[in-house]
Amino acid sequence: MRLLITALTLIAALVGCGGKSEPSTSGTQCTGFSSGTVTPLASNQLVFDSDRGGNHEIYVMRTDGSSVTRLTNDAAYENWWPRISPDRRKILFYRSPAGDPENYFNASLWVMNADGTNVTRLRAQGENGWTAQGHGEWSPDGTRIAMFGSASGALEIFVTDACGKNPVQYTSRGGVNTDVSWSPNGQQLLFNGCPSASGCLPANYEIYLMNATPLAAATRITTDTRADYDAYFSPDGTKLAWLINVDPTANVIPNTTIALGRWGIGMVDVALNGTLSNPRYLIEDGNINSKPAWSLDSQTVYFHRMVPAEGYRFRVFRIGANGNGLTELTPGTSTGNSEHPSN
Repeated sequence: MRLLITALTLIAALVGCGGKSEPSTSGTQCTGFSSGTVTPLASNQLVFDSDRGGNHEIYVMRTDGSSVTRLTNDAAYENWWPRISPDRRKILFYRSPAGDPENYFNASLWVMNADGTNVTRLRAQGENGWTAQGHGEWSPDGTRIAMFGSASGALEIFVTDACGKNPVQYTSRGGVNTDVSWSPNGQQLLFNGCPSASGCLPANYEIYLMNATPLAAATRITTDTRADYDAYFSPDGTKLAWLINVDPTANVIPNTTIALGRWGIGMVDVALNGTLSNPRYLIEDGNINSKPAWSLDSQTVYFHRMVPAEGYRFRVFRIGANGNGLTELTPGTSTGNSEHPSN
């Protein structure tokens, strides 16, 4: 295994990333949307998207895979990337026109109640002159949303209010800067990008950390010859997991030259003083393991996974933070993909 961390003692950059912030009941909230008296999702529920019925829709289920309920039902759209708000009464997600799934260049940002009611658009496609948008993530207090958007031909990190309005540009690095997420206390942002804006290709993507202030300096925390994506701190701030394309030449689709890659989920421990240690793989078994999402108690990672030998579709799995207990949560669904789980 070759997991390289450039600075195992990023104390200056990482101090304060631990500790879980409580959802805020004050501050700037979205005045154009109200969850009213909607019952919040329980801690043992998670959301995901699936095209098992044709187009992509948003679903909720228990963390053991039971009690699956469809929340969206609109054949005019593809719906993906659901994110539960910190108060667990709202769900953020993206839409694109039917037949054009997960196209961030044709995406709009939406929110709905946790029971699927009151579906409301927050950001239209092309708003603020952006040609692309995606990866929206609630701040720990629920008053802001971090995302990527296009600026001057590049993809940069922006933060908006809870309505998806008043975007403030947080990076100005050029090239590609995406896959943003918050530290548990809301003081730092993780994202992926390239060391240089010129020739920025997926193979060059690394993980960066910055203070959650506009145009703060970013510190690179991975360095390898592989694509690194989707970095997330555990809610208790003690671990960091992210996605790694271990071998881009692996898993070639039969009778083609298309390689899907061999994807693993990497992990490091994070000490109270910000020191990163014990780099390892949470899972790296030759298959395509993608998009780690932590449980609220930091003991489990949910993700979507493709096993090419069993078919070319994604299914939702969970695994213990110790690497044990790999379990599929979507068995019995013989068609379609199930992706982007979030607890």
